Amino acid sequence: MLGRLDEQREIDCALGRAKAGLSGALLVTGDAGIGKSALLDYAESQAIGWRVLRTRGVESEAAIPFGALQMLLRPVLGQIDKLPTGQAIALRGACRLTMSAICDRFLVGLAALTLLSELGDEPVLCLIDDTQWMDRSSLDALLFAARRLHAEGITMIFAGRGSGSAYGIAELPLDGLAEEAAAALLAENLPPQVRRRIIAEAQGNPLALLELSAQLTPRQREGRLGALPSYVDAGAPTRSVQWVFREQIMALPEATQTALLVVAADDTGELAVLLRAAGRLGCDAADLAAAERATMIHVTADGVVSFRHPLIRSAAYHAAPYFRRQAAHLALAEVLDDSHTDRRAWHRAAGRPAPDECLSQELAGVAVRAKLQQDAAAASAAFERAAEFTAVPGRRTELVLSAAEQAMHAGQLPRVERLAARVEDTADPARLARVNAWTSGERGNPCHAARSLVEGARRVADPEVAAQLLCDAIRAASLGGNATIAREAEATLRALALPASELLRVQARGMATVTRLIEGDPVTNLTDLRTAAVQLATSPAMLPLASSLSLIAGEEHTARDLAAQFVARCRDGGWIGVLPDALALLAQAQMLGDQHAEAHAAAQEALAISCDTHQQHRVGQISGVLAWLAAVRGDTESCLDLAERASRDVPSVQAIATWAVGLHHLAACRWEQARVHLVEVSAKHPIVGLFAAPDLVEATVRSGRPAEKAALGFEEWAAAVNRPWATSVAARLKAITANRQVHFEEALGVAADQPFRTARTRLLYGEWLRRERRRGDARRQLRMAQELFDQLGAGAWRARASAELEATGVTAPSAGGRRVESLTPQERQVALLAAEGLSNRQIGARLFLSPRTVGHHLSNAFRKLGIASREELAGLMTDMAPR
Repeated sequence: MLGRLDEQREIDCALGRAKAGLSGALLVTGDAGIGKSALLDYAESQAIGWRVLRTRGVESEAAIPFGALQMLLRPVLGQIDKLPTGQAIALRGACRLTMSAICDRFLVGLAALTLLSELGDEPVLCLIDDTQWMDRSSLDALLFAARRLHAEGITMIFAGRGSGSAYGIAELPLDGLAEEAAAALLAENLPPQVRRRIIAEAQGNPLALLELSAQLTPRQREGRLGALPSYVDAGAPTRSVQWVFREQIMALPEATQTALLVVAADDTGELAVLLRAAGRLGCDAADLAAAERATMIHVTADGVVSFRHPLIRSAAYHAAPYFRRQAAHLALAEVLDDSHTDRRAWHRAAGRPAPDECLSQELAGVAVRAKLQQDAAAASAAFERAAEFTAVPGRRTELVLSAAEQAMHAGQLPRVERLAARVEDTADPARLARVNAWTSGERGNPCHAARSLVEGARRVADPEVAAQLLCDAIRAASLGGNATIAREAEATLRALALPASELLRVQARGMATVTRLIEGDPVTNLTDLRTAAVQLATSPAMLPLASSLSLIAGEEHTARDLAAQFVARCRDGGWIGVLPDALALLAQAQMLGDQHAEAHAAAQEALAISCDTHQQHRVGQISGVLAWLAAVRGDTESCLDLAERASRDVPSVQAIATWAVGLHHLAACRWEQARVHLVEVSAKHPIVGLFAAPDLVEATVRSGRPAEKAALGFEEWAAAVNRPWATSVAARLKAITANRQVHFEEALGVAADQPFRTARTRLLYGEWLRRERRRGDARRQLRMAQELFDQLGAGAWRARASAELEATGVTAPSAGGRRVESLTPQERQVALLAAEGLSNRQIGARLFLSPRTVGHHLSNAFRKLGIASREELAGLMTDMAPR
């Protein structure tokens, strides 16, 4: 290759890492003809002894789900039985080996990753070309796999046009060749003025250089004519090359042009199918042979037809008049058998004008089948196309709304917004309200979501449907900390006739309590909230809400268990796109339950999967919890950075982030700075403010200001919560506001099962005792606080306890910590599951990792823990288990 030494080195490095047992992914980007495919060919030439798999996007195949993925994995699908059951079912469904549910495109991606990692000891090279034309399901699945590569010995190289910044993998952009390299591609006998003109027009594009020079006439090669053909002035190099290909195609016999058009319209590449379709248009094998002799196409020994370059396909297709393209699609539809039902429908749609009610019904059937397979993206595309072919207004509205709903399930936010804007007022108001609420939530605006739900409820005739919308509105308003909308929804809910569903009635009463809490009203009875949580927990779909309500009611252990059930359902069902929400909920419950290491592991996994699935809004939402945990650890830089990254449009997230910064200042004894931040927490979100109130009281007292009002508010809520930790903390606040020892003793007399809160009480008690000049008693409390902080990895708070201890006249012992604290969050998760007896494959299925990556993390854990076997992990379970 000429002029691509730097790019070749990049590829050599990626291949070298795979040879060493590591993995990586690379995206080569650039204009058509710039040399992307040539670099993929170079990578293949260097992969001697490797397993090499290739696929590419095809423009006419973009509506066929998982078509490119199936092409990539076709040589190795015989080993699909090696996969965990759920992954095997998903991949079989994606590759049309069965009609089983696909479940989730990200689960399919994980299945592909596991399959690739299980192919053997030789490294694996996956080459994925023309991503700009690839079907979305394949691209999402393959990118998910690429972003989770770690230690499998796999290299994945993608190539596509335009920027790949949204892909989340390393990008290798290709520019035009330098003038010297460009000149080297041209024949040496060209006159200087011709060479200069072609180099200038090609702008360093290798394909343009070769094709433009190949089209020169003999007189032009001799330099006798000053002007070059008109296509040289056609603009961008890609357009120029397309004109070259177009002229080459137009020079072929008409029957050969027709045969090429059929190949361009086809998405199977099967020679037998193409010959049958071409025959219906009066062509035969000789016409395809003429196209092959003209180097337009390649035909393999096993009967697979492909174009020499994607631009030839584009030129062959778009050079033909519209009606000839229609005829080609109809010919293909007529020859496809029942194994290609969906392809047949798409070809008919491309070959017939709208409206056509029969075809609309056929496309709706394609959508329903995709929906049953849980391929929401494909279902959405088919529903939208079906809407274009119906002339019945009501049915068209229904189909567009169904397309929007499926796009919502696929996480395609811009598409949902575009489709929702086309839905007419006659649509089902409840369904449309949920779609609009989802888009607002995804844009980070829960208040707009709540407003959409309230307005939708007012247009719904069924009181039970309206009641559920209003309950959902209160929940959204709670996330947004908007008391006005919550109050409005709750008042509308009370005005409705009570629905027949007992579960809905219980939910409505619980959400009424949530409304009062959002308004900042004192709540002395949480019975309705707890009853709602218990009842809702019996419905799997309501687990997230049940967990949230339990957390608000101070039942952090119940909230944690329910969130863990939700996480398990996501893992078992392969709902990778939903998993970050479930993990974020679990992390919050663990954070408030003083299980900081476990919360950090869950939050980090949520963050990683959000990045892998490209759900950037989730990243901002989990950042608040991570900021709070960083404040406890004493990681100042991370705390402030994460707090800054927390979603600014979600008040509950901002409240946690602000609490984190206040906690950071509190640990460092910057009382006034802590107070200023902690005062803001309740203003941003009253419910989060209840949990942060003890910190606000401490900062206010140490700032020399009165804090009785804030302490009393927490005490009233603690009485309603009636949980040991709340009772203990309420007594602690009495102690520091009333300056009385008896309340410290009262706080420590409650078995709160919350080590961080207990350590905080002992720290404050020790500080109080030191100020009372009772140094011996102070040392005892401060040492116990220091030990608890040390065990929890709460570095900032341990430092504060150590400073107080040294102020009593003794030297604080150095930090010890647990060996498990040296593990990364993912190593910790892997080690815990391995200690439970799960195999690498089972752990990989649980954590959405390849078995080889699990083995890599487990080896690191063994080294850090100083052990050599899984059996020894059992002995460390007490040290590693949640506190």
